[in-house]
Amino acid sequence: MIQTNFRQKQRNGATFKILLLLIAILSINLTLPAQVTIGTSEEPLSGALLQLKDKDNVSDSTLNARKGLALPRVTLSEKKELYPMFLADPDNPASGPSTDYAANKLVLDKAHTGLIVYNLVENDDKELCMGLNQWDGEQWNCFQSKIGNAIATLGNCDSLKFFGIYKNDVSLNAGNYMTIPLHVTKAGAYTITAMPDPDNGYYFTASGVFLTPGYYFLSITGAGTPLDYTPSGGTGDRIKVTFNNKAMDACDPLYIKVEDSSVKPVYYMSCSATKVRGVYELNKELDPDANYIEVTLNVTAPYGATYAIETNTVDGIYFKGSGMLNSASQTVKLQGYGTPTSVENKVMTITSNSSSDVSTCKATVVVSYPTKSVFAFGYYENTAGYLGQPGSGLRKMMDASVNFGNTENSTVKIVPYSSSQTFYPYNVVSGAAAYNTATVKSYLDTKPDIVITGFDLDVTDKTAMAANLVDYLKKGGVLIFVCERQTMVKAFFEALYPGYTITADWTTTNVMTLNFVNDEIVNGPFGDIRGLLWGNDSYGASGAQGLPDDDQIVVISRNSSGTPMILRHKRYNLLFISEGGFAANHNGATGPGAGGSVSTYPLAIDTSFKPITRTGWTGGNVENARLMANALAWAIKQAQYNGINTP
Repeated sequence: MIQTNFRQKQRNGATFKILLLLIAILSINLTLPAQVTIGTSEEPLSGALLQLKDKDNVSDSTLNARKGLALPRVTLSEKKELYPMFLADPDNPASGPSTDYAANKLVLDKAHTGLIVYNLVENDDKELCMGLNQWDGEQWNCFQSKIGNAIATLGNCDSLKFFGIYKNDVSLNAGNYMTIPLHVTKAGAYTITAMPDPDNGYYFTASGVFLTPGYYFLSITGAGTPLDYTPSGGTGDRIKVTFNNKAMDACDPLYIKVEDSSVKPVYYMSCSATKVRGVYELNKELDPDANYIEVTLNVTAPYGATYAIETNTVDGIYFKGSGMLNSASQTVKLQGYGTPTSVENKVMTITSNSSSDVSTCKATVVVSYPTKSVFAFGYYENTAGYLGQPGSGLRKMMDASVNFGNTENSTVKIVPYSSSQTFYPYNVVSGAAAYNTATVKSYLDTKPDIVITGFDLDVTDKTAMAANLVDYLKKGGVLIFVCERQTMVKAFFEALYPGYTITADWTTTNVMTLNFVNDEIVNGPFGDIRGLLWGNDSYGASGAQGLPDDDQIVVISRNSSGTPMILRHKRYNLLFISEGGFAANHNGATGPGAGGSVSTYPLAIDTSFKPITRTGWTGGNVENARLMANALAWAIKQAQYNGINTP
């Protein structure tokens, strides 16, 4: 207690002395002018309250001092707080604001506008820079102009991958790289480094600037030379990733196996035996166990060596696999990773670590088309099934996954609407409703991907119906226009070609030849039927005469007079078939006879509902089913890439 009183007396005495000194200074200042020069006895510049200089008689912009202004050095801790100036404990940033600052923050912030300090600490997270800082009444601002460091977090760990073959004493090359997904929350400079811990002689590094926040996917090439290989059974080098010298460990642990370069695997890939397994959908992540490539290896030597095989990355997906060579011939799996970003076929290039002089192999990954909608209208007749109504032969062919579906064996890969229905919505309008222009237009206005017509289309207002169909075409719609009514054929093509006079050529020939043209309607996924025949159901069809030159159309078939009977338009998504019963089948019957007579029902399907040749037809076997299947495959592709709903 005595000691405490003694210290208190000491402090009181010191305070009293300081007060006396301040009074003396203030008394002196009363005699000083409003403007001051420190360092010489000269008058200050007229526009300056305070001037610092120690060289006399310098009034221009040249050297006028040999020493500088020593500003206070502080440690700023918050961007928008006057700390440490108004901390409860100036040496403890966690102590919070002083009582006065807490009560008068807004007033004190504004009053200290223009305060200048030298900050000793860089803090990217709080956007505080080292060096001169000025308080602007609301926050601290750097004097110097600099972009600062970026701030980012890791994205999907499945996309943080290391590619290439790694061998001890073998320098890394362009095939050795890593991919890393980043969510950048603050723009700025960055340096990314990934390297083994402990060091093993190689690394990955990249530097640059993110100009805006956002999601990024970087590819970083490796460098250096691995020193030691991974022992048998080892997990490999553990890789540590840093971003601006801060650990990024959200995806840990990460490993790279380094092969023993003294062991030389020698094997050959059998390219002809390579198979792609699994189904692939747009924007659906690959399952490594279900999506893979099978590669057959013919092994020369030595057993026990490690194979490492991988593909390039195409549209977001890649495949890779590794393991031990243990037999003269073995089939291995390259597991798939990533997410397809497009529906285009992806040609993957397969490379290996074999020391043999072997060429690369190719494998094509087919991505399923998204589900497509279909609207069909015309004469409804259950027995023939012209419109693909449920139970018809055409509908069975369309809904069979072996033809159109999302399986490995589907001829045309498309995501089905359901397990029993491929296209959605498959709307069928028939009878009187089909001949009502307003009703049909209301369906066309919903923008179905594909429209199919059937039989004669003897509508009342053919001009209006034709105009609606042409309008749908010009908006990008896909139209399989199956029509034998002469007046409707004439109205349609005159709407498509204003100013042309069209006549419909009625034909009763029971078979006509498919031309040798390089077109997917007659040489598509369901077969090459060029030069073969198609059947005219009940022997009535209306071809179109007076069309423009063939530079606008591809003529698939002509009658004996040279009139186009089946044609595809080059500009619009139009396939015209002049025979209304082209896809007729008797009650969905299977077998080459299509369940009908030799002059009716020319569309034949087998017991799996695959399109087949209709045999026994008068005049020769006909290929209506395979042409119709090729036409649907063409329609799906056009709807995807150049359709009414294509972005």
